[in-house]
Amino acid sequence: MTDQATQAKTVLLMTATVQPPPGMPGSVRMDSRVRLAEYCEALRFYLTLPDSCIQGIVVLENSSADFSPMEEIYTISGSKKNIEFIHTSSDYPPERGKGYGEFMMIDEGMSTSSMLHQAQYIWKVTGRLKVLNMEALVTSAPDKYEIYADLRSVPLIGESLGGNHWMDLRIFSFASRVYDEFFRGKYGSAYVLEKFFFEVIKLRLDRGHAGIFCRFDVQPDLMGFSGHSNNSYQSPSYKIKSTIRSVARRVFPSLWL
Repeated sequence: MTDQATQAKTVLLMTATVQPPPGMPGSVRMDSRVRLAEYCEALRFYLTLPDSCIQGIVVLENSSADFSPMEEIYTISGSKKNIEFIHTSSDYPPERGKGYGEFMMIDEGMSTSSMLHQAQYIWKVTGRLKVLNMEALVTSAPDKYEIYADLRSVPLIGESLGGNHWMDLRIFSFASRVYDEFFRGKYGSAYVLEKFFFEVIKLRLDRGHAGIFCRFDVQPDLMGFSGHSNNSYQSPSYKIKSTIRSVARRVFPSLWL
């Protein structure tokens, strides 16, 4: 399934934990059957994206789950996309949080996946979620970049619309060659990684580091459920916040809302 990995310029990286370990803080969506169904539905959706948008998909999973349901979806789809299914280590203290486990997973995947190693750009998504406007996000990205992500820094409003001084880690993109510089192994001392990586990226930006783009041109349209609150990303309250952010991108593009 990866014979043509060298042709995958843009790769979608789906992170997955089908069975979260007991004692994982900040996670309430724990049913492995529900989670597996969500990963399968997301994969089915991403396989329908045009090959001009995403040429390859890598699924990383760190709870030793059976990949066969997802492999069957790929086979039935008839997709010509390159695909890799990779198990990574689950040997980490769950009290460090799901973000720690996820970036440990990505560290291993970046070291072992031929497709990730050879890709030009990687779009990381939380694997349970469908980004309904993924094609628009990819096609509106800068022609050349190192980091393309959504950062929030909101004066006065603070945390009322969600995390402030925050990098959205549900979806972001990076040039594969810069992963080690920005991310690898840099998460061990932080608990709220969204705030930690905001500071990492913002510091580089303030120092004039070229190739960093801190706001998506379009507002991501997510479908799925928050693992922290179990609330739907299509709920009225979330849609209101999403609409406010979408308008702000057009009217006040310098406002990191």
